[in-house]
Amino acid sequence: TALLPTPSNLAQALLAWLAFPRVLFGVLFPSRGSIDVPGTMLLHALSFPLRTWFAFLVAGFAASFVTSHILQFFSSLAAGAAVKSGAVKAEKQEDRDVLETWIMLAVELYMLPRIYYAVAASRDLSMYKSMLAKSRAVGARCTVLVAGAGHANGILGYVRQHGL
Repeated sequence: TALLPTPSNLAQALLAWLAFPRVLFGVLFPSRGSIDVPGTMLLHALSFPLRTWFAFLVAGFAASFVTSHILQFFSSLAAGAAVKSGAVKAEKQEDRDVLETWIMLAVELYMLPRIYYAVAASRDLSMYKSMLAKSRAVGARCTVLVAGAGHANGILGYVRQHGL
């Protein structure tokens, strides 16, 4: 349901893009109690061997190839339907290509924040709840959680809001 274009999801995607400059500033200049994500990423990147970088490049190109062709296919279908219905007049192939590009861009702008929410942000909450349940079940006074840099600040935010 996170990817369905409901009015609520459209509004949340718009708010995510409006919050982007503030979030980027927070990542580049973390507050005192937050994790330095760029610094952590740099240290980890320097520790990777060459074959890992090669695997990242191959995986990135493969994922980009598949994703771009899927988006191209759906935008081509949408553009074809718009031209056939008369909603858009595309007299030349260039006009249709421009229409496909705009459709693909609109889909990407909508989907990126929604996919982040569906995958990463919801995972932060589930990891926080799991940590909380486990520490309460064993009656722990002190808890250590090992999480990646992408989830650390989200989990810390839940800890600050709701406590342990």
